[in-house]
Amino acid sequence: MIQLSMPTVAMPTVAMPGYAMSVPTAAAPRRHGVAARFALCCLAMLYLLLLAPLTLAQAQSTLPGQDTSQVAAFVDSNNIAINDVITLTVRIDAALAEGNTRPQFSDLNREFQQVGGISSRSTYSNINGNIQSWLEYSIRLSPLSTGTLTIPAFRIGGQVTNPIQISVSEVQQNAGEDNDIFLRAEVSKDSLYVQEQLLYTIKIYWAVSFDQGAQLTSPQVADAVVEQLGNDINYQEVVDGIGYNVTERKFVIFPQKSGQLAIPPVYFSASVGRRSSFNTLLRSRGAVREINLASEAHEITVKPQPASFPAGATWLPSSALTLDETWSDTLDSLQVGDALTHNITLRAEGLSSSLLPELRYENQSGLRFYPDQPLREDGIDANGVFGKRLDGVAIVPSQSGDFTLPELRLPWWNTTTDQLEIALLPARSFSVAPLAEDAQTLPPSSLGAPGAQNLNLAGSSAPPLWWISSTVFFAAAWAFTTLLWLRGRQQLLPGGTAALPPSQRKLAPRHTQAPNPTAEASLRTLKAACDGANLHQVRAALLQWGQAASGDSSLRTLEALSLRCNDEAFTTHLHSLDAALYGEGNSRVDCNALYSHAASLHKQGLKPDASGDKYALPPLYKV
Repeated sequence: MIQLSMPTVAMPTVAMPGYAMSVPTAAAPRRHGVAARFALCCLAMLYLLLLAPLTLAQAQSTLPGQDTSQVAAFVDSNNIAINDVITLTVRIDAALAEGNTRPQFSDLNREFQQVGGISSRSTYSNINGNIQSWLEYSIRLSPLSTGTLTIPAFRIGGQVTNPIQISVSEVQQNAGEDNDIFLRAEVSKDSLYVQEQLLYTIKIYWAVSFDQGAQLTSPQVADAVVEQLGNDINYQEVVDGIGYNVTERKFVIFPQKSGQLAIPPVYFSASVGRRSSFNTLLRSRGAVREINLASEAHEITVKPQPASFPAGATWLPSSALTLDETWSDTLDSLQVGDALTHNITLRAEGLSSSLLPELRYENQSGLRFYPDQPLREDGIDANGVFGKRLDGVAIVPSQSGDFTLPELRLPWWNTTTDQLEIALLPARSFSVAPLAEDAQTLPPSSLGAPGAQNLNLAGSSAPPLWWISSTVFFAAAWAFTTLLWLRGRQQLLPGGTAALPPSQRKLAPRHTQAPNPTAEASLRTLKAACDGANLHQVRAALLQWGQAASGDSSLRTLEALSLRCNDEAFTTHLHSLDAALYGEGNSRVDCNALYSHAASLHKQGLKPDASGDKYALPPLYKV
């Protein structure tokens, strides 16, 4: 018998509960195969994570039929309701955008209404060295009607976008399920006159909060001026037993032509949360909903200007109009040359101050009018807007006498009573007294006239002797003192004999008269005033020089000085000075030219006033 001897191989044993199992040691070489398979899996995963995107991008870059256009247009939704707002985006390649203007969105106005402005931004991407940049224009649009609307194609450079079809359905009141939030629009009246104010109020009722990105459009009204009144007003109101927070916004609309005025709806869009406290606590995306609301449209009848309104008058439709006046001084103490300021205040409800007309007096002989720049003011009250205009005019009498300012009449249309009314300022009559010096000059026949009052404090018919003696003494002393003063002043003058050498004093002619020192001094004063451009001092120096140069103290106004000088250029400067002092504030005076003309007239000499010669009596004896 042949026995084969086999090597004995030790078998490891693993103890198991209840039985024993032997595992052959020949299974050890399998561990190397598992490790290899694990390494291959890791390499495969590394390829998928790192190399696959690059390979896919390279493959996509070479796919046939890929859209390589440099412009594109798209919207965020193609199916909307009439009260929804969509966003249209036009994307332009940055290389094409250089040197080209932005897309023309005017063709959208046929079927859509623009909400807000047009925004733009630049985008940039770099994927594995593939760099792309675009310029994007975004505009929010609201449809004007239901049905299928078309966003037309846009041409930028040599590229054209594809038109976009939008399906618009009826209004979807997604907020009406639980009445958490709704919108109302109200008008103050359904019929009004052209250029009359119309109050348009929008109210947002909300029982749940909405985000800060909520948007409310403004009314877009053709053939009308639309302005917002102040800021939003917030308050609370109960509707059908439910308490709401209310945000109110007011507008004023001024129709510019008669006919039917169409006010389209306004739109409100926001993201709001439901009333559920569980959703509020979670604040998840499912607890937020997008709402889009639209107000009702309004049709207003605009009536033309009534035929009964006076032709040529300014059309003023207002619910209330007032006309008031004030004076800078009383009218019972005026003298020639005094300046009196008359202020007229016109206030109208429902009208802008730019529409209020000017009220002024017509020029009349003896009175000069210098109107000032009007002051305008616009404000807001409970009735809407109001306008106020203040007109001031300086009135300077150039001669004495009796004058009458006629009444001022302003027609306007009362929109509350629907009838014509007249705002009225009554006529004003006043007298202008002559100058005080002229009033003191009495005719000789009035002295000692019968009926004149005789003041006799002692009650006797003749004054006492000591009173007469004292009067004569003091009169003689005053005359002697005056004579000494005049003589001493004559010697101190630069042209007097005291300035000559002693050997020549006897040779000086006794009848030589020096120039009038008062006129010379006044001219120097005028020069200083003109150099300082002080108009009030210039006027005073001019009158002082005119009185001294002409020897007539009755020259108290610039008008009288102008008549006395009889120089057209000088008169023009005097009128400019008068207007700058009492008239419009923008009048300018050339002080240097004014002084030059005055100095020239001073050298020529002013002739005495001969206006009274024609009333003088002929001499008793002929020469």
